[in-house]
Amino acid sequence: MRYFFLSFLILISIALSFDLPRARAAGWHYYDPECPVSLGDKTMKFVAMQPKKNIDRVCDALPDTGPTVIVLDAGDQELRDMTWDIRILDANKPIAEDNPISIGHLTAQKYRNGMVNFDHNFTRAGNYILYAKLTSDDGKKTYIGKHLFTVGLVTESEFYIYIAFSICVFAASSFGLVKWRQRRSLNKD
Repeated sequence: MRYFFLSFLILISIALSFDLPRARAAGWHYYDPECPVSLGDKTMKFVAMQPKKNIDRVCDALPDTGPTVIVLDAGDQELRDMTWDIRILDANKPIAEDNPISIGHLTAQKYRNGMVNFDHNFTRAGNYILYAKLTSDDGKKTYIGKHLFTVGLVTESEFYIYIAFSICVFAASSFGLVKWRQRRSLNKD
């Protein structure tokens, strides 16, 4: 009976600490205000937000699926004079460099102010790539940049936090059980 109760307590501790639907929704993330997308020797900034869920601006890991605002900012004048082809790709599928198949995209055009923001509704958790292809008017110069980000997944650092939390819950539960059993045995005597 003693081992049954201990096993039951362990299972409850594990179940409480691994709430899988919530575990898949990522928590806090470090936001790099520069968050560069490399375009060869040039860069642009990437920021993503989910304003209906929180006010966090993230660089590489969106906490949940749903409506998302993505912002790109290029400070270089040469990039502002180019035609921007912006797409969102599934990172788990092969990427054709000439015409990648996108799950979301903007019509190719120039953004003279060097900034674009657009909405995309992510319907499933996974790994994604922001694909940016900037081309000069004469077609002689092309810059291609890719930025990997996740939506609704637990990051590696969060995984370790969940493990540490589980260990703490298990240790506290075990300590409580030992104290309860000691008190119970003293009351019987």
